[in-house]
Amino acid sequence: EVAVKCINKKNLAKSQTLLGKEIKILKELKHENIVALYDFQEMANSVYLVMEYCNGGDLADYLHTMRTLSEDTIRLFLQQIAGAMRLLHSKGIIHRDLKPQNILLSNPGGRRANPNNIRVKIADFGFARYLQSNMMAATLCGSPMYMAPEVIMSQHYDGKADLWSIGTIVYQCLTGKAPFQASSPQDLRLFYERNKTLVPTIPRETSAPLRQLLLALLQRNHKDRMDFDEFFHHPFLDASAAVKKSPPVPVPSYPSSGSGSSSSSSSASHLASPPSLGEMQQQLQKTLTSPADGAGFLQGSRGSGGSSKDSSCDTDDFVMVPAQFPGDLVAEAAGAKPPPDSLMCSGSSLVASGLESRGWPGEPWPDPISFPA
Repeated sequence: EVAVKCINKKNLAKSQTLLGKEIKILKELKHENIVALYDFQEMANSVYLVMEYCNGGDLADYLHTMRTLSEDTIRLFLQQIAGAMRLLHSKGIIHRDLKPQNILLSNPGGRRANPNNIRVKIADFGFARYLQSNMMAATLCGSPMYMAPEVIMSQHYDGKADLWSIGTIVYQCLTGKAPFQASSPQDLRLFYERNKTLVPTIPRETSAPLRQLLLALLQRNHKDRMDFDEFFHHPFLDASAAVKKSPPVPVPSYPSSGSGSSSSSSSASHLASPPSLGEMQQQLQKTLTSPADGAGFLQGSRGSGGSSKDSSCDTDDFVMVPAQFPGDLVAEAAGAKPPPDSLMCSGSSLVASGLESRGWPGEPWPDPISFPA
């Protein structure tokens, strides 16, 4: 089973650089806790990304059902997130949009198999970039509720911004809400600007290791925030730190895959059986109307080797993310939800065998989002 991400070139005209960088980075990242990019095909009017399919939805779905998670479950998930971040950090990559919606869950045995087999995978590298250790970025991008204070305040930032996002995710898993809240992105920015010292309210029953981890991750000043080495070796991530053997990770109940219905307002392509990559390529090639129309849009993305840090540090990352986003993001910001049994693809939908509909729980604000400095 695969997931196919379809991007309309017309809608992506202002963001093709972001797509090219996402493809470059995903080609270089091979890890069991990162969603794999198997292939991509450029057609006359669209670009198709053939990606690993995760059958467990995302962490936002999971939290929407479970509300809060036990420390043992948080540890199990966080160990896997740390494994993926270890690879990103070693390659000088910052994600810049870590949030529950971009953390997918996969279970090799299906949704009703042994819960302890749940595999956590980081996805959506559209805002990711290479950043050398002696450099800092300035682009305002990501999702406000999970943005580090230095990012939302339009200050320069480094990889520690990802650690703040991880701290926010962990806090939400523990309590069911964000550590610091406001009614709008602008209000949250003002809150950070007016409060130089912030201490999240942590439940009394929280263990000492998890409490210490949250306090170290959620430091307003990035200079006081724990670094990656401290995060990777933190006692809470040690499996032996659990007082007793971890209980099975609960899996929320899902409706049967046959209960969904296709939306009549969206065009959909139904595949009778899971196609091989070769078969999918042949199917996609049939839509190619002119080689001249499809060539050159993603030149450089199909290089034989991985990208180097130096060659991928783009100066355009130091400008604001455009306010106009592709059709699927605009629809999301407007409150629209993907139709059942479909995969949203910039204004259209594509249904592949095995692709099940996922919930899109609401957030305080739409995301991703950008706003004036």
